[in-house]
Amino acid sequence: MSQIRKRYLGIPLLNFLIASLFGLFMRYAFVGSISIPFRYKYLIHAHSHIAILGWVYLALFGLFVSGFLPTWYKRYKRLFWITQVSIVGMLFSFPFQGYAAASIVFSTLHVIASYFFIYYFWRDTKKQRSVASKMIHASLLYMFISTVGLWFMAPIMAMKIKGGWDQVAIQFFLHFQFNGWFIFAVLGLLFRKLKIKNSANFRKFFLYLSLSLPLTFALPVSWYFKSPIWWWSNAIGILFQLLSVWYLVQMLKPSFKLYWQSADRLKRSLIVFIVTSFFLKVFLQSGSLIPSLADSLILHTNFVIGFIHLTMLGLITGFLLLHLLAFPNFQGRRLLLRFGIYTFITGVVLTEILLFIQGLFFYFGGDMFANYHLLLFLASVLLVLGIFLIGTQLYFTKKKLLQMKSFFYFEPPLPDNKAK
Repeated sequence: MSQIRKRYLGIPLLNFLIASLFGLFMRYAFVGSISIPFRYKYLIHAHSHIAILGWVYLALFGLFVSGFLPTWYKRYKRLFWITQVSIVGMLFSFPFQGYAAASIVFSTLHVIASYFFIYYFWRDTKKQRSVASKMIHASLLYMFISTVGLWFMAPIMAMKIKGGWDQVAIQFFLHFQFNGWFIFAVLGLLFRKLKIKNSANFRKFFLYLSLSLPLTFALPVSWYFKSPIWWWSNAIGILFQLLSVWYLVQMLKPSFKLYWQSADRLKRSLIVFIVTSFFLKVFLQSGSLIPSLADSLILHTNFVIGFIHLTMLGLITGFLLLHLLAFPNFQGRRLLLRFGIYTFITGVVLTEILLFIQGLFFYFGGDMFANYHLLLFLASVLLVLGIFLIGTQLYFTKKKLLQMKSFFYFEPPLPDNKAK
């Protein structure tokens, strides 16, 4: 496995900090006395693109190359920087013009760079046969599939097709990004870390999770096109998802117990955070089987935003931070890191509680509770502060290189009667 310079992890963290600042500006727009010189809709575009493409995509890019390849070949270094150029381009275009010529050019550049990454990485790892590699290859496939939604946006907008087709295209991209590319990717990294072997449980888990992915896309489709078939498709998809969770738990039980025993308090806190986010995600998706709730989700954006943040910040970012804890810059005295992670977790928990409580108020016919926007803004400050402190720990330490073997594997403690 290759070595990784801290810039390949630090730059995604910097992108994450910038995305979180855009999110904070959006919260401030509802409580601040000073007007922000950006249109709110443009801030949403900048926030979402930098978070998804600049943070999660680039972080996974670095972890994939470092964990599955013998070295950082020049083509991956070039792709990394080309991708970052596209992120910077989106950073300086979306806040000022939204979807327009410049932002579309840089977004397209990112998509094309991702295709080259898929091609190179698949070619360089095609002989790997581990379950982790299978998950990683599947994640790349779903990343590619997700971009089909983006390509459909151009003719939909050019032909001015109405009836919700543009929203369905966007939901297609988000669904296969979050539930396909991201979920399969972080689980693949986890399986490599825990050295999970091929088994009947893995094969069943992989099958049911793969089947659930296209079927659960029926939920966002049902918001724009009414038909009973969408409810049944989503219901079958959720059933497959629950089966995949069952086999995932059975598969991870032995390795997870050993990993928990070897983990320190900070890692255990992150693990609890991740596992809680994961089961809440599954629970909330299962709640969409209630027809009245499924139909009202599009009307109560608090639920939608809360669910996206639960997946993005709780599950995906939680996994990424757990992997980053093995980085040498995060070893030794870690006061800033500890404070940063606990602050970040607190911010996520508080914002999720506020979003879902307000969503429930609206769902049951209530009004906005007192100081909702102010409390949401203050909780979001904790998110920004936590990310800043984590990044500070990384940037202001001297170690530059990491041998990725220790990053992706753990050595479980020996039983007492076998200890040397």
